[in-house]
Amino acid sequence: MLIQLDLNQNDLEALLRHCQTHKPGTGDAREDQRLADALEALEEALEVANTAR
Repeated sequence: MLIQLDLNQNDLEALLRHCQTHKPGTGDAREDQRLADALEALEEALEVANTAR
């Protein structure tokens, strides 16, 4: 899936920090793992995009 975001540097850094620090706590272990995996994928994409600037 391709998602395009138009973020300024401050917003990118804030979202990146959130991806790095948020710990899912839905009470459903499978859902928590899916969310953790999604946040990790988003973090990696943000870091790649940030180095490409």
